[in-house]
Amino acid sequence: MLKRVAVLVVLAVVLGVTAGPVAAASSFTPRPGPTWNNPRGDLAARNVNMWKIRRTIDAVPRGGVIRIAVYSYNRRDIGDALIRACKRRVSVQLVLNDNAIGAEAHRMMRYLGSDIRPRWKDRCHPRKYGPRREPYPVPSFFKVCQGACRLGSDRSNQHSKFYLFSATGNGKPVVMFGSNNMMSYAANVHWNDLYTVLGNQKMFDDFSTIFGQMAQDRWRKRPYVTVQDGKYFVEFGSDPHVSGTRDHIYERLDRVGCRAPAGYGEQGHTTIRIMMYGWVGARGLLLARKVAALSRAGCRVRVLVSGAGRRVHAVLHRSGVSIRSSAVDLDDDPETGFDETGWEVFSHEKWMSLNGTWAGHPFKGVWTGSENWSNVSRFNDEVTVQVPFASALAAYARHFEFVGRTTAALRATARQE
Repeated sequence: MLKRVAVLVVLAVVLGVTAGPVAAASSFTPRPGPTWNNPRGDLAARNVNMWKIRRTIDAVPRGGVIRIAVYSYNRRDIGDALIRACKRRVSVQLVLNDNAIGAEAHRMMRYLGSDIRPRWKDRCHPRKYGPRREPYPVPSFFKVCQGACRLGSDRSNQHSKFYLFSATGNGKPVVMFGSNNMMSYAANVHWNDLYTVLGNQKMFDDFSTIFGQMAQDRWRKRPYVTVQDGKYFVEFGSDPHVSGTRDHIYERLDRVGCRAPAGYGEQGHTTIRIMMYGWVGARGLLLARKVAALSRAGCRVRVLVSGAGRRVHAVLHRSGVSIRSSAVDLDDDPETGFDETGWEVFSHEKWMSLNGTWAGHPFKGVWTGSENWSNVSRFNDEVTVQVPFASALAAYARHFEFVGRTTAALRATARQE
């Protein structure tokens, strides 16, 4: 008998089955605003964003909904939290890109299934009674898009990173967005931002609408969608048929005025900070030339990049832009870095802040999300959110300085060794 019990316990662990009663949702409510992990910090510092997501998952009450769209995923602790949510009858929905489907993604696909249609029952709602002709309206699933979900191209990607929770400890919806994928290297190698909005029901609904379209994995005639969610302006996707000066990022830059009113900018000049992971290709060069023109017009521009093309770097440097690299090869060995680079640590963030004049008015705020300034991003599922708050501007400015100092110190130490 004892041997049989031991075998059952082992099976429960292997299959992810939890013994005993299902745990109730916690009372946790995530703190609004931005958070950043620090890949050079301790375990807690590296996992700030991951643990925030996990604790928020554990706080979604019975009958709630979790929707997650990311480029890549391998965090078993997040998967375990999603399974706990499922067991307390929370609908769990994920949409993932098809670039790297590993063991953890396969585990969750087996657990949740990939059928996005409402149905009589699923893993999170194993109904036993009631009329079978009435499907449960909010199904649970794990959907992998073939390339981009809404842009119908196998050369593109589902590159958005956002997290939606219908309610947590305070009973209000939560929306998170930024550069954070659910990967171990996102905590241990990258700097990533995760911006949290509490209590904005329209934002939750608008993101959910786009998420529903992504789950269908079908080409949309107009993939670039903009919405106003209170004070937040949100851009979803891009338009692969629009380029040049009609590019939505170019248009954003074109609305910058380099004279700043009193109380804004520096000594009458608009200040711009850009932290960009991928700034390459013809599109990257177009945007670099526009940033360079703003610098020549009097804007004070500072840039931190990881993967910037040589021509992008040259254009910015010639126009007086302060440009530095946030990518560091700690051991001077190109074979030991992340992916095909020699970098052991770098920023994966994609944001721009502005303090001065924008669209003819005084402005303090940030644009952040998943979109790199590159050619391929025109064909991706992406999301960028304008956060028009002085508090966000100040927080991102402090982070910019911290990453700049940290990577410079790491680079200096690596040279000495």
